[in-house]
Amino acid sequence: MYERPFPPQQPSPQGPPPPHPYQPHPYQGAPQPYQGAPQPSQGAPHPYAPQPAAQSPYAPPAAAARIPDEARPLRRWGALLLDGLLALTAAYVALNSADHAGLPALQTCYAVAGAGFGLSFLNQVLLTRIAGASLGKFAVRTRVIRETDASRPRLPRLFRRWLGGYLFIVVWIIAACFEWEDDPEDFCGVRLVRYKDLRALVPAYGR
Repeated sequence: MYERPFPPQQPSPQGPPPPHPYQPHPYQGAPQPYQGAPQPSQGAPHPYAPQPAAQSPYAPPAAAARIPDEARPLRRWGALLLDGLLALTAAYVALNSADHAGLPALQTCYAVAGAGFGLSFLNQVLLTRIAGASLGKFAVRTRVIRETDASRPRLPRLFRRWLGGYLFIVVWIIAACFEWEDDPEDFCGVRLVRYKDLRALVPAYGR
């Protein structure tokens, strides 16, 4: 009695059997139970971050600087006259000193011009920058301020005003002779005001 061997099984030409329709595929990318939520990128803003508050169009405007009115012409002319007399006095002293020293005419002119213009520069530029007024303006109780914010002018502005002041005086005299209604405006943006008015409107001036 001999057993009949079974022939070897041949692979099916149709390939492996299809997967079960209800069997989950191991690589479908299903969410893992301990996988955290995706984080936003580093540079992207958070959707719930507080946004900066926009400026309200109904906000009250900034308060404008309170500028005192210009001093009356009598005070301005008085300050100009006193400052001019100081410069002329310095020039006269220099002239007498040059005569006593026997200096030549050219050197005498240099000494007179240097004394007069030098004292005028110290008085109307440096002293005004330090104290707010020249000696003549101190005498008539006035101060020099900027027209925009009532602050004390700086040296470049005062120097331009002093240098062009001689032309300004000529225009001022012409305006007075022809009786113009308005005085010529100062070309450097400064104003001569009463010290009393300045302290009333700007208490912190000069501090």
